[in-house]
Amino acid sequence: MSERVLVIQMAKLGDFIQSTPLLANVRRLRPGAAVHLAAEQPAVLAAARLSPLVDAVWPAGEGEGAVPSGLFDAVLVLNSHSRAAALAGRVEAKHYYGPRLEDGRLRFTPAQDFLMALMAADRPSGRFNLVDVWASLIPGAGPAPLVWPTVRPGATPAAPGFTVGLQLGSRNHLRRWPVEDFVRLVEELERLDVAVTPVLLGAAEERALGARFTRLRGEGRPLVNLMGATDLEQLGAVAAGLDLLITPDTGVMHLASAVGTPVLALFFGPAYGPETGPYGPGHLIYQALAECAPCREAAECRRRQCLERPDPGLAARLAARLLGGRADDGRPLDGPAGHRVWRTTLDEFGQTLRPLGRPPLAAGEVQALLATEAGRAVLRPGYTPDAARVAGWFADYAPPTRPLAADGRFFRALAENGFPQNSEAAGRFQAAATGLAAELGLEIA
Repeated sequence: MSERVLVIQMAKLGDFIQSTPLLANVRRLRPGAAVHLAAEQPAVLAAARLSPLVDAVWPAGEGEGAVPSGLFDAVLVLNSHSRAAALAGRVEAKHYYGPRLEDGRLRFTPAQDFLMALMAADRPSGRFNLVDVWASLIPGAGPAPLVWPTVRPGATPAAPGFTVGLQLGSRNHLRRWPVEDFVRLVEELERLDVAVTPVLLGAAEERALGARFTRLRGEGRPLVNLMGATDLEQLGAVAAGLDLLITPDTGVMHLASAVGTPVLALFFGPAYGPETGPYGPGHLIYQALAECAPCREAAECRRRQCLERPDPGLAARLAARLLGGRADDGRPLDGPAGHRVWRTTLDEFGQTLRPLGRPPLAAGEVQALLATEAGRAVLRPGYTPDAARVAGWFADYAPPTRPLAADGRFFRALAENGFPQNSEAAGRFQAAATGLAAELGLEIA
């Protein structure tokens, strides 16, 4: 009997696309194994049935026992909630990876304990894309691209200029950029002599946003409105035919990344680009910052001040760079205070973000980069932290005006809180972080 592997992914479409590198690693590390996927969301079930990485798909709603009985060689749980762990607990397997239910309590992996401690201590210091976190669940994993079924571009109607997809909606209102700012962005592109045809994307229930964009855009201007007009396969073909997608943190963003379309991702509110930004080389993440951001997904925000932070003029200049085939043209970024822009690259671990505009190498950035390199060995125990790699990251920034120091207290506290049941692992992480700092000539305060 051939091996069977069960992957439990009970989140949304974008999350499934972000888990395809894990599925590709399963295929590579367990050749010949039958890959089963359990999911709740209809869109995820539909996408998994289309995927060349999945052999069998099972509904996994709460209380359902749709997953077949019998022994699995491995079960991988991708969701940090009790429903997914409970489903894993009902399945017989030789190996379990991911959160487990023990005595009615949810127990996390050492890597998850570390990541949650890092987010609690200083969320902006976390530079681990969810794609790499999930891929690291299986021992021996390495970087792999997002995967979507092969599509033939051509679903996007012929139009003058560049076809620029605009994803207007988002399930969380705190992630939804105002329609007026999308209109201003297109107008700013035209002022830069970049001819574009906006292609509006979104679900049927978001059509009111498309109607507002059309009204503000004005009659007789180039425009294609596909909101609510595509199924999942057609949406993949539309995304593949775009010259650029501009979107907040959505499933369509991950779909475009998977089919090779450049993405300008607008992040604000609870969305943090290093965690869930577009995966793969050549995208841009525009992170608008507020004093209270990034906030919690379920935050009750009345001010919504972060929605005022993304500047349509700067976003248009970033879009023009991508349409010109260069994510970074070397010119400084002129824009309002309170923003960060990263271009996405890949290295031997996975996603790496490189800043645009040569920002100053401040102490907070040093802390984030050290935590990232030392933390990579937590996610993948075979990874060796390298000071030369961190020095290369430092070179993307303007030199500091005064000597920098590494905050030893931060790393000591992170080691203590991130490894509550493993003092040996805590010591290895702290030694890695302080060792990197010493090799880079940083004082450890």
